[in-house]
Amino acid sequence: METMALDNVIRFPEATRGSLGDSDRVRILRDSRDLTAQKLREAMRLLASLVESDFDRRAAAEGSDRRAFCYGGQVFLHENAARLEGLFAAGWLRLFDAAIAGNVGKSASGPVSALDELELVDLIDMDEDIAVKAIAARLSSDCEDGLFAAGRRLAFLAGRDDGAIVLEKMLAEAVRDSLKEAGMGDALRLEMLRNVERFASGVFSPVVHDLNAFLVGRNVLSKLRRSYGKPIGGKPRPAAQEPSGDVFALLQRLVGTSAAMGGGAVSGSTMGGGVMGGGVMGSGATGQGGVPMSFAAMAAAMERAIGQLDALQHAVPSGVAMAPSTSVLREFRASSVGQDLGHLDAVTVDIVATLFDFIFDDGDIADPIKALVARLQIPILKVAMLDKSFFSSKAHPARRLLDGISRAAARCGPAVGHDDSLYGRVADIVDRLQSGYAQDATLFETLCDELNAFLEVQEADADACAVRAAPLVAERERRELAAMAADEVLSRWLSAPLPSAVADLLAHEWRALLVRHYLKGEDAAWDLGVNTAAELVASTAPQLDAPGRKALAGKLPTLVKNIHMGLDKIHVTTERRLALFDCLFSIHAAVLRGAAPVVTTLWPKAQAAPEIVSETIETDEARVDCISLVGADDVPAEAQDGEAQERVAELRRGDWVEFKGEVGPVRYRLSWVSPERGILLFTNPQSPRALSVAPAALALQIERGEAAIVPVEPIFDRAVHRALETLKAA
Repeated sequence: METMALDNVIRFPEATRGSLGDSDRVRILRDSRDLTAQKLREAMRLLASLVESDFDRRAAAEGSDRRAFCYGGQVFLHENAARLEGLFAAGWLRLFDAAIAGNVGKSASGPVSALDELELVDLIDMDEDIAVKAIAARLSSDCEDGLFAAGRRLAFLAGRDDGAIVLEKMLAEAVRDSLKEAGMGDALRLEMLRNVERFASGVFSPVVHDLNAFLVGRNVLSKLRRSYGKPIGGKPRPAAQEPSGDVFALLQRLVGTSAAMGGGAVSGSTMGGGVMGGGVMGSGATGQGGVPMSFAAMAAAMERAIGQLDALQHAVPSGVAMAPSTSVLREFRASSVGQDLGHLDAVTVDIVATLFDFIFDDGDIADPIKALVARLQIPILKVAMLDKSFFSSKAHPARRLLDGISRAAARCGPAVGHDDSLYGRVADIVDRLQSGYAQDATLFETLCDELNAFLEVQEADADACAVRAAPLVAERERRELAAMAADEVLSRWLSAPLPSAVADLLAHEWRALLVRHYLKGEDAAWDLGVNTAAELVASTAPQLDAPGRKALAGKLPTLVKNIHMGLDKIHVTTERRLALFDCLFSIHAAVLRGAAPVVTTLWPKAQAAPEIVSETIETDEARVDCISLVGADDVPAEAQDGEAQERVAELRRGDWVEFKGEVGPVRYRLSWVSPERGILLFTNPQSPRALSVAPAALALQIERGEAAIVPVEPIFDRAVHRALETLKAA
């Protein structure tokens, strides 16, 4: 497979104007592109080495099947290292040129419509897209300011809008493209992308830094501020992730306000003073009351604090439930050891306690999960005291573990039991962390990987259930579409007065015939059926003159023949056929005599009031509970255009929804969305049954309180956001 040459040919839009000359802008863009390409070759070399080492480590610990898989990944990376570097750099060049020129690539994959396309490969493709987005999200979270600045500067040089160049997306897609072009298999490529997410920030952030340094050195928006961001697509740009020091300072203000008002923060701590810079010299060089502390005194105070925290950590036996309360942190803060802490560490204790207060007050977290999280207070406090980047970096191992527990909490639901396998796994991880963590965050990384592996196995089981259930849902959906198409055609005649026999024939046998033609894709037969229905309706119209009656008499033999042919295809019984044709003979005889046939009232429509109905379809391999909406044309406006409908439209694969069950709430994971009508297929790793829900039905269930979308934001992130919102409202 050929790779793209790293040449210097690039075309830029004519709109490139400003204080710099066009030639200068083109030169700077070209140089920044090529410099970054070279840096990315080096980054891919490091990335491949890191993932290869990770495969080697896991191969030594996995079972035989997974060991072979890991060895295969290790061998592939080792043998294709140089080629991957070139492919990655070439992919960057291609995406860079497209972004500068405004030709943002679109996915070539269209909607899945045929049953034979509903294979596991579709789910793998979706998993791969999710993994690519996860890489971009990780980069956006950890390198927000640098990526924004570089993208804004490049967009300025190209004369494009502020948000036109999204570097994190380009980098993530370039990784995926290089792996695919190198011939890496689907399963291995997905595993590789998931590993890349872990290392992406550390590998690519230096490249982004160098790119910004290069552009600033050439006086390209050298005084760029984050507030220059422009809304994208008419919507406000999400607030940027605050840098570590800013988050810490904001939370410091929160606990300071709480202390001033007599709240939960310990009043003996000094909350005023300078801005928290995250460094020891910047804000940790004073003790209580602002008394200066030497480095030796600070180190001794920290050592005593860690020693007491170790004792508190091991004082709670493994497996013992702990009340969701921050009293242990408050008591430590009020102790003599806590009072001797430097200012920075003292504030850290107050902040961690405050954030756990928000966690324990969160009504979306089940009480059993809160009890597990409560046992993490001391380990998390030790992490925060040793590394202040914990507060802002989602890539921190401790934050990643809390994220994994959030994912587990979404699966467990409010009614989780202690005998639940997922709850047991989380409890085991908490036990090991409580008993084994000292000061090395590597244990968090190991436990996080184990939890994610466990969750991935459960997701794989749910995906396997979705693969079995998706064809049933797709087939049912095709039948519904066929019925809708037939009803749309026939409604033009059934909405007008017709003889009862004709209305009965059209609404039953002829509707079934049109559905059959639709499902089989018989276009010519469909057209003949529609034309026959039109001729039948026309044949019942009064004929007041002799030429009209004569023309009708000439058409009737062909009409009767076509009706017979249609009834043959759907195997109508002899008795029903004779009854229908006796009625049609009487109608046509009256028309040929010049009389008007007897007509009835309009054919009754389907019920107007919306109603949620359920039906179960099953085979030997799958069982699906189908929830749909009858009378959807009259769904209330709040279910059509309101917040619930918008939230349903925003659901993505992997999201969780809680439904009211007969014995209590049950949570399901969105595993597949049908391409035709957007039917949502939900699965639960612990249940063999799948659940398919029409979007309008789910919106109405949410409006009625019969379903709720489960929050996906990690536990700790939610606590930080609630804390900052509280500060803003103060």
